[in-house]
Amino acid sequence: MIVRYWQPFQEIETIKQQLDNIFEDLTPTTTDWIPAVDLVDAGDDYVLEVVLPGIKADDINIEASRKHIAISGERTATEVGDDQQILRRERRYGSFQRVVNLPVAVDHEQVKADYSNGILTIHVPKAAEVHNQVVKVNVADTAAE
Repeated sequence: MIVRYWQPFQEIETIKQQLDNIFEDLTPTTTDWIPAVDLVDAGDDYVLEVVLPGIKADDINIEASRKHIAISGERTATEVGDDQQILRRERRYGSFQRVVNLPVAVDHEQVKADYSNGILTIHVPKAAEVHNQVVKVNVADTAAE
């Protein structure tokens, strides 16, 4: 008699991986992966943080327009030697592109970016016409007439 232990969580994980593989094969994509982003309204500007671990700053391309920021680039996989075998690879490699639409017009000529510890931080100042401007309003005295 053979005793076999049932491991339901391992079987669920196997089914999940098989379904992921099926849908990856059926879904046509132009990029290999999409980085996660956070967009924060910081008053006079927007701060966009993009998670790009393992990418060199030279491999990142940023394009800014009045209504969106486009980030693209490529992450290459590390090479393994002939005496090594990859048992599991869950990180995505290859080209990526992410376009973030901005809620209001921005001053796209003043955009600044910093890249540190795998986080790309982009400071996008709002356009001058978007800032809250205080205007003195004159009140006419119509009761005196």
